[in-house]
Amino acid sequence: MLEQAWKKFSKKQFDAAEDVFSAILENEKSNIDALHGLAGCLLRKKDASGAVKIYDQLEKLDGKSAITYHLRALAFGAGNKHSKAVEDLEKAIELADDSFEAYLDLGGTFIVNKDYMRAAQCFEKCINIDGKCSEAWIGKALLAHINKEQKAAIEFISIALKLNPKSLLALLIKTEVLLEMGKKADVEKEVKKILAINPDIFKSDLKDDDDDDDDDLDDDDDYEKDEDADRTEDDEIEEFDLDD
Repeated sequence: MLEQAWKKFSKKQFDAAEDVFSAILENEKSNIDALHGLAGCLLRKKDASGAVKIYDQLEKLDGKSAITYHLRALAFGAGNKHSKAVEDLEKAIELADDSFEAYLDLGGTFIVNKDYMRAAQCFEKCINIDGKCSEAWIGKALLAHINKEQKAAIEFISIALKLNPKSLLALLIKTEVLLEMGKKADVEKEVKKILAINPDIFKSDLKDDDDDDDDDLDDDDDYEKDEDADRTEDDEIEEFDLDD
């Protein structure tokens, strides 16, 4: 049954997987694998508080498991309980000091808390353990961008993109930095790369506004000229709200 449950989980059939994990736990309440599976299902279904309760049970069963603390930290983060997430990540690192993933997630949590110095320390530690972790380089680039160190941001984000050329987050950060530096030609190149990966990335947030505009056009009997008819590609790029 465990094998069946994890197969459903791997196929993102989280409701079905949850049912099987729950059935296993009816007979074996202390089955650690099933508890992890059930918590994972709840977390992916955005039931952060439910997942935390399961990880609390796992802590009682095995208080020396770095994985349990790390995963509960993710559940706390999903529930916007960042201080508790920090506590669990620090506990996970205490139990497994070579876990670059824990340092990475701790750095991200510190960014959310605007504790940029400690975030930088975490990303450095992550890179010292695994220099090929592109997300850590993205973290360094984001911190440089926040600190208005745009040349350093470009340097770090370029390393991240060498490690993972299709990272949308890295490409978006690079585009925003280039935009602030006034390098419109380079911005255009990066936007094309982004659109090649996700053609709809800039459309989703604008759809409702576009629908409203269409309604306005239908109601305007005096409408004569398409004001967007002469827009250039540079105009489009200049108006992208990359924060969105």
